[in-house]
Parts: sequence; C-alpha cells; structure tokens
Amino acid sequence: MTGVDDRALRRSVLLVCRSFVASTPIDGAAFTQMTSDAARDPWVASDGTIAEIELAQYSLGEGPTQEAFRTRRPVLVPDLGGPWAAARWPMFVAETAHLPVGGLFALPMQIGAITVGVCEVYRRLPGPLSEEDLHVLLPAMDLATLAVLALRSGSPDHANGVPAQGTLPRPVHQATGMLVAQLGVNAETAFARLRAHAYANGKTIHEVADDIVERRLRLEADVRGQE
Repeated sequence: MTGVDDRALRRSVLLVCRSFVASTPIDGAAFTQMTSDAARDPWVASDGTIAEIELAQYSLGEGPTQEAFRTRRPVLVPDLGGPWAAARWPMFVAETAHLPVGGLFALPMQIGAITVGVCEVYRRLPGPLSEEDLHVLLPAMDLATLAVLALRSGSPDHANGVPAQGTLPRPVHQATGMLVAQLGVNAETAFARLRAHAYANGKTIHEVADDIVERRLRLEADVRGQE
C-alpha cells in the first residue's frame, strides 16, 4: 500500500482505532498488520505511548505482538514492569520501562480463518483484564477487525462483529446454544460470554466449549447477560 490511497486508508483505520479505544475499558491501542513475524506493518496507534511500544517490538523483534500473531492466541501481561514480563522479553521491557504502561494485552485480529494482524491495547495501571472487561473488549475488536477488512477491500460495512453460528466449529456452536438456554440471552451474547471466559482463564475457546458441552463447566448469568 503506497501513495495517496495508502494515506487515506491509514486515516480511516486510525478513526476505527480511536473509536475502538473510546468504546472499551482501555487507555490506548495499536493495530499492526502482519503476514509473518518478518512481514509486519505497525499500521496505526491511538497515541504516542502505544506507538512507542509497537516501535520497540518492531525494532527488537520480541514482545507480545509477535507472540500473539505466531500463536494466534491472546498474550495478556497484567504488569509490564513485573518479573514475568522481564524474564520473557528482557530487551523489550528494558526499552519501554520509562513509558506509563501497566497492563499490556495483545489480541489477534481474526474473523474465522482470516487474520488481519494484532491489536495491542494498554492500561496505564497494572492489573488483569476481568471477564467483564473482555465481554466489552472482544466484540468491539471484532467490529474493528471487520471494519478494517471492509476498508482494505473497499466493501460496505458488515452487519455485526460476531461470526454466524453456522460458521462456528461444532463444539463451539453446541456450547453457544447451551448458553443461550442456560443464561436466557441471544446467540451473540452467549458467544461473547464463551470467548470472554476462555480468554480470562487462559484457555482456548474450544477447550471451554468442550467443558460446557460435557457439563464440566456451567457459566452463571450476570447482570450484563440479563439485559
């Protein structure tokens, strides 16, 4: 992507990024387009802090963004200044120690088999993302991912940010249906609860779906689910 079209696209994606930040319980975000660890484009950043975070990872070749893309799983760092992060990415943590970042969270931007890149978000204060935070964050990221895909292709807006049930793997489809009945919510909310629980507990959505289908796990209704 080069020239005027590239600049216009980036301006549009930046608006999507800032809207995403405004609608979620985070302080800033960056979208990084990736096709491999080496082929990456730090696309847009909502502010200078997260832009510097992304530049450090790009320069050093280590950090949560690379790991999230490589594993296709979220990388959640509740305390970037803590010993776990320092042991995992020593150069990156040292390089960014002066920045006002507490928690740093890298989430793959993917819809089905399509992966756009990685969304990295931060909070100024350390602490994990709660299941309620994820319940807000993940659907908003789906919408942002769909918007970015639409902008890249020149297509009109998509209807929503949640995959249709018919496109879900069978155990996830079954678990979503069970949650609809158990929690008294619609399919979109049930899917969001399923995925938020998986992220919050360090599991894949398929593992949680299997637990629900086999009745090893039962999610309780919450206030948000009753709305």
